[in-house]
Amino acid sequence: MPEVKKILVVRFSSFGDIVLTLPVIQALKVEFPDSRIFFLTKKRYKSLVSWNPLIDSVIEFDSEGKHKNLYGFLKFIRELKSYKFDLLIDLHSNPRSFLIRKLVNAQRKLKYKKRWLARFSMVRFKFLKIKSKHTVDCYLDLLREIDVGIEDRLPRFHLTGEDRDFASDFLRKKGLKDIEILVGMAPQARWKTKAWDKEKFSYVGNMILKKYRSRILLVGDESEKERLVYISSALKEKNVIYALDFPFNRLAGVIKSCEVFITNDSGPMHLSSALGVPTIAIFGPTHPKLGFSPLGLMDKVVTTNEWCSPCSLHGKKKCFRDKRYCMDKITPEEVYKLVEDILNSQKVVFLDRDGTIIEDRNFLSRTQQVSFFTGSVDAIRILKSLGYKLIVITNQSGINRGLITLEDVNEVNRFILDELKKKNAAIDDVYFCPHHPDEGCSCRKPQMGLVEKAKEKHKLNLSDSVVIGDKLSDVILGKKMFAKTVLVLTGYGKKELEKIKDSKEPNQKPDFVAKDILDAALWLKKNLSDKDYDIKNT
Repeated sequence: MPEVKKILVVRFSSFGDIVLTLPVIQALKVEFPDSRIFFLTKKRYKSLVSWNPLIDSVIEFDSEGKHKNLYGFLKFIRELKSYKFDLLIDLHSNPRSFLIRKLVNAQRKLKYKKRWLARFSMVRFKFLKIKSKHTVDCYLDLLREIDVGIEDRLPRFHLTGEDRDFASDFLRKKGLKDIEILVGMAPQARWKTKAWDKEKFSYVGNMILKKYRSRILLVGDESEKERLVYISSALKEKNVIYALDFPFNRLAGVIKSCEVFITNDSGPMHLSSALGVPTIAIFGPTHPKLGFSPLGLMDKVVTTNEWCSPCSLHGKKKCFRDKRYCMDKITPEEVYKLVEDILNSQKVVFLDRDGTIIEDRNFLSRTQQVSFFTGSVDAIRILKSLGYKLIVITNQSGINRGLITLEDVNEVNRFILDELKKKNAAIDDVYFCPHHPDEGCSCRKPQMGLVEKAKEKHKLNLSDSVVIGDKLSDVILGKKMFAKTVLVLTGYGKKELEKIKDSKEPNQKPDFVAKDILDAALWLKKNLSDKDYDIKNT
C-alpha cells in the first residue's frame, strides 16, 4: 500500500476491549516505524492509552458532552477529516464507528469482524465445538490484510516511571512491608451475574492471609462499595488495601505490585494480564471460547463448562435457573489451589550461552573451544544464592545449517554444565533451538517455545524472571514474558546496543546494560528487595 504516515485506530470502549487492542498498536509501530498513530476513544478511557509511547496522540470522543448530539458529532467528523489519515482501522464496528469509517477519508480502511454468527451460535445453541478465536486474533487479522507481520499477540501495558512511583508511594503509605506479598482481588463485574460470591472471595483471602505474610488489594469503584466493605470486614481491615476509583494508569501501577490477581471476567482482568501479573480469571455466565479470556503466560481460567454457559455474550442476561450453577460450582478451594501454585512456583533466570557465559566461537562444535568469560562462575554462584533457577536458552542454528551436529551441541552443553558444577556454580537445565532463522519455528529466540517447555518441566514463575544475554533477541524474549532484561556487552552486545539506542519500541529497551554477566548478577542482587528472595510464610 502507499506510504503510511498517519494511522487512526478507533475503539470507543470498554475497559477490557481497549486493553486488547494493544498488540495492534505494537504491530503497526513495528511495520510503520515512522508513522504517527492516533487512537480514538471515549474521554473516560483516555488514561488507558495516553501512557503508551507507541501512540502519538489520543483523540477524545466526549459522548456525554460536546459530541453528544448530532451537531456535535458532525463537528467531530470535520475535525477528524482535517487529519488526512492514510490508514483507518475500526476496531469497534458499531453504528458510530461505521459513520466515522464512511465519512472520514483515508487511503485504506479496515473493519473488525466480530464473528457474530459464531458467538450467537455459542450463546443461543451452546455450540462450543465451534473453533474458538480470541478477540485479539480477530483484531490482528485486519493487519494481515495489509501484510503487517505479527510477532507478538499478547497485550502489554507499559507503566511510566511516574505511575510506578505513585504505586510505590501509595503502598508504602498504606503500610505494605517488604516481607509482605500483595495479592489483588477485583470482586466486582459490570453485570452482577458475572460476579463470584463475595463470601467466596473472602474465604480465599483468609486462606491466603493464614499461610502467607500478605495483604489483600481490593480493586473496584464506589458503585459497589458495599460488596468491597463486606470482603474487607471478613478479612479484617488491617489486612486490606483499597484501590477505589483510581485512574486507569494509576490503577495499573498498583496492580503491577501484586504477586497474583484474582478477578471476575472484567476490565481489571485484562489490565492485570497485560501487566504480566499472574491472573486467575473466574468465568461463569460468559465463557472463554467467546474470545475474551486473559492471554498471559501465567494466567489461569476457572470455569465449570456448565451446559447453559454462555448464556449471553457479556453476562448481562439474568440467570433463568434456580441457582447460578456456573458460579456456585466454583469452590474457594479450587481457586486457592491455583493461587498457591503460582506463589510457590520458582523464579528463574534465563541465560544465553554463547557471548554471555562463554566466548562466542561461531558455531562452536568442540569442548576444547569452550572458554568461560572471567566472572561467569562467580555470576552463576550469585544468581543461585538469590534463589533463582538457572536455565540456559540458546539458538543453535548451525545444526540445521549442517555446520555442527546435534551430538556436538549436546556434548558441549554437558561439558559446560560439568565444569560449572565442579566449581559449585550449577546450571539447572539447557534448552536449544536447532532451526534455521528462515524456518519460522516457535522455539528460536525471541519466540517463546523453549521458555514454555522449561516452565512446564520446572514449575517456573515467568512473572518473576530475568533474561540475560548479548543479543536483541534476548531482550525481546524477556519483554514478551514481562521479565527483567539485561543486555551484556560481551559477545555481540556492543553491536546490538548500537541497534537499539535510538529505538522507540519499549520491547527493545533492556532494563540494564551490563559490562558482563558478573556485572548483571551484581546489578540484580543490588536491586532485589527482601521479599524478592523468597515468599515468607507466617
